[in-house]
Amino acid sequence: MNFDLTEEEKMLRDLARKYAEKEVKPIADEVDDKGEFPMELYKKAGELGLLGSFIPEKYGGGGMGFMSRAIIDEEISRVLAGFGVSVQSSSLYGGNNLMHLGTEEQKEKYLPGIASGDIIACWALTEPDVGSDAFGIKTNAVKDGDYYIINGSKTFITNAPVADMFIVIVKTSKEERSLTGATAFILERGMKGLSTSQPLKKLGVKSSPTGEITFEDVRVHKSQILGKEGEGFKGMLEHLDIERILTAALYYGLAQACLEDSIAYANQRVQFNSPISKFQLVKEKIANMITGIELARTYTYKGIWMAEQGKNITLEASIAKYFSSEVAMQSALDAVQIFGGYGLIKEYPVERYLRDAKLFTIGGGTSEIQKLVLAREAYKLYG
Repeated sequence: MNFDLTEEEKMLRDLARKYAEKEVKPIADEVDDKGEFPMELYKKAGELGLLGSFIPEKYGGGGMGFMSRAIIDEEISRVLAGFGVSVQSSSLYGGNNLMHLGTEEQKEKYLPGIASGDIIACWALTEPDVGSDAFGIKTNAVKDGDYYIINGSKTFITNAPVADMFIVIVKTSKEERSLTGATAFILERGMKGLSTSQPLKKLGVKSSPTGEITFEDVRVHKSQILGKEGEGFKGMLEHLDIERILTAALYYGLAQACLEDSIAYANQRVQFNSPISKFQLVKEKIANMITGIELARTYTYKGIWMAEQGKNITLEASIAKYFSSEVAMQSALDAVQIFGGYGLIKEYPVERYLRDAKLFTIGGGTSEIQKLVLAREAYKLYG
C-alpha cells in the first residue's frame, strides 16, 4: 500500500486549497452568520472541476477516483465545513449513486450537470419519525400503470431547499421492515406535488441548507427508478461504505483548521510573560490534535485504497467515520479552550468550528450507530 499522492492528486490539492483560501475563506463568516448557501461559489467549484472529480470524463467529470473527493473535501472543510457538506452531498451522494445504479439515459441526463454545478443533488432517506432506523420509513409509492404515486415527507435533508434533483428512498411494498421493500426514485424540482421547506435553523453548518421535502400525490414514471424496484435499500447499503468513509475527510479537514488556528494563536498570545504555546497543557492539546488528524487521514486513505481494490470496507468505513468525527469534535473543544474567552466570540472562527463539528457525530450515522456496526464486525472477525 502506498498512500503518497500522485502528481495529479497534488495538483488537485493545490487547486482546491487555492480555491478555498481565495474564494471561500473571505466570505465564510458572512455566509455562516446569514445562513446562506454561496451559490456562486458552488458554480465556481464546478467550473474548476472540484465537483465531478471522480465522475467519468464521458459525463463531464475528471475521472480521477474517490481519493480526489477526499482531497477536495478536506480543503473546503478546512475553510468552511458547512459548504463542504453541501458540496460533498451533491457530488457524492448524488453522483456516486447515479454512476453505479443509474441507466445510461439517467447518467447522461444528470451527471454532467452535477459535475458542472448546474445541478445540485440531494439524497433523501430520513423522515420525521425515522432516523437511524432506516427500514422504518413511511413515505410510500403506489404503482399506477407505468407510474408511481408518492406520498409522505422527508426531513433533515442536506441541500433540499436548493436542490434541483432528489434521490428519494420510499416504500413500495406492504411488507414491514423488508430489505426488498423500498425503491429509489429520481425526482426533480418543479414536479407537481413536490415541495421543499425553507432551510432549517441549525446550531452549525449554516452555509449548508438543510430542509424538509413533502410529497403529495407526486406522479413519477417508472423510468425514474434508480436501480431496480424493491432494491432501494440494497443499493443504499452497497454504496454506503464509500460514501461514509469519504465523509471522514470533512471531519479531519475541520480538525486541521482547529490545529492550524490554535498554533497560530498560541504563538502570539502571551500570558505570564510567555507565549502560551510554551505551556505544557497547551502542548498536550496540540499533540492530541495532530495525532488524531494524522491517524484519521491515513486510515481514510487506507479505506479508499481498499475500496478501489474492490475490497469490502464496512469495518474501515465505520472506524473512519466514528474516529474522525470524534477527532473533529475534540479538536474544536480544545481549540476553543486554547483561545479562552476569544474562543467564544465570532471574531475568531473557532466558535464556528465547534458548532459545525457537532453535526459530524450525528449526521450520516451517529457515533452510537457506528459503535454498533463496529461491534458487529468485530464479532464476525473474532467471535
